Amino acid sequence: MRVAAWQRQILGDADRRRIMEAARRLERRTHQPGLHGGCLRRTGIILLWTLLYRGPSRHGVCDPSLGQLAAWSGCARSTVQLALQRLEAAGILGHVRRGLVVAGRWSQWTSAYLFATPERWTASDTDARSAEVSAVKKTLRKESSGEGRARLPAAVLRDLAVTWGLRQEASGTDKCGDPAGPGACQR
Repeated sequence: MRVAAWQRQILGDADRRRIMEAARRLERRTHQPGLHGGCLRRTGIILLWTLLYRGPSRHGVCDPSLGQLAAWSGCARSTVQLALQRLEAAGILGHVRRGLVVAGRWSQWTSAYLFATPERWTASDTDARSAEVSAVKKTLRKESSGEGRARLPAAVLRDLAVTWGLRQEASGTDKCGDPAGPGACQR
């Protein structure tokens, strides 16, 4: 398979170290107490190291398969996919899907991974969302009596029903026309 010149990226040792140190700083800066890691998590750091030090060929093309990345990093394939999503959300790397047309259908062959300099990284909002969700879960767990799952307050249920379109805000009835609420209309 031919590789376009813009898909080649030759990084020296100093560039690799700079990217890894910036990623570790980002991980420490976004770490929230009580949560597992920051926006990259441990697997994101491991996968970034794997991509930087084992991924590129001598020609500067970084295009290992998900299976290779999983074997090299010691993670499951699904974990590698999630870690890649976190790395992309943080702006650390981007990937280009490359494929072939076989019998009239496009088929993905590999993905090329390209690294951004730390100055160009974007601020990720995944850590903020995760922290908010975790804070709400912790609050609900503390408020629950410990029996089964935590029950959401009625006001929160109403707001969620309006957000999901199950209930109209003005009239107070859901899409089924039942004033009893979102749980009354089940098919």
